[in-house]
Amino acid sequence: MNYLFGPVPSRRLGLSLGVDLVPAKTCTFDCLYCEVGPTTTLTCRRFPFQVAEIQAELAAYLESGGSRPDVITLAGSGEPTLNAGLGEIISIVKNLTEFPVAVLTNGALCHLEEVRRELAGADLILPSLDAAREETFRRVNRPAAGLTLAGIIDGLKSFRREFPGQIWLEVMVLKGLNDQEEELAPLRQVLRELAPDKIQLNTAVRPVVDDLAQPLNEAEMAQVAAYLDNGAEVIAACRRRAAQSAVTDDAFLAALARRPMTARDLAQALGMNLNQVQQRLDRLNEAGLVHLDHYPRDGFYRSASGAHH
Repeated sequence: MNYLFGPVPSRRLGLSLGVDLVPAKTCTFDCLYCEVGPTTTLTCRRFPFQVAEIQAELAAYLESGGSRPDVITLAGSGEPTLNAGLGEIISIVKNLTEFPVAVLTNGALCHLEEVRRELAGADLILPSLDAAREETFRRVNRPAAGLTLAGIIDGLKSFRREFPGQIWLEVMVLKGLNDQEEELAPLRQVLRELAPDKIQLNTAVRPVVDDLAQPLNEAEMAQVAAYLDNGAEVIAACRRRAAQSAVTDDAFLAALARRPMTARDLAQALGMNLNQVQQRLDRLNEAGLVHLDHYPRDGFYRSASGAHH
């Protein structure tokens, strides 16, 4: 599959069938902590991208009787709102399937009325906001020229007023970058003003672009959640799924081409026994088809050939 990936386990959404809406890695940010890798095309310019091809691939997947996801997530290897066909793609997904449609976005383009209008067709929007101070925003998210934190926050406020669905806002908390009280106090105020349906706290548990992005431990994350209040929660581990048989090596490699995953992640995504998954990964590693990285304590596997595009 060129544009679909998974279903993969998501700590926020359960089993998610991802739809990649932009070429890797095209984004409005070049975040220190991105698990996909460094941004190669840093831009705010929207462009049409493969709407018909995405529609055909999704229709073929649904007709094939593949694993049933909990949600279809428009995301992928960059910022999905850069695709000028976003509204059309959301309509296509809603027409093809009964599964909820989520959009995983950094929220950078919500100041554009056209983007807010297109996003309105989805069921769930998952934007991010990692800082309430411009200096910290620039250090952590490294935005494209023309973007300001004030403009992004205003766009999110406008979207909150207009959008009838659910908004789950993610905050990536990083050691020594945005976990101090002088960073969290203004963020707490902005979160109160935005009033998302959920505030979900994450930290750098996967391989990152820059080693400046260091994770907090569980106790530290709990302290941040308590300080931010407003119902802030630390994102929980994903749910386990029923077993699925006859999973091919290609399914392993396709999953790992999109993002690094642990053996446990893959077991949950593919519905397999953890020992079986580990044995398969060991074999693929010996064959040079996957690479194993340790970060910070867990072993993450990547496809040796990169993304399948």
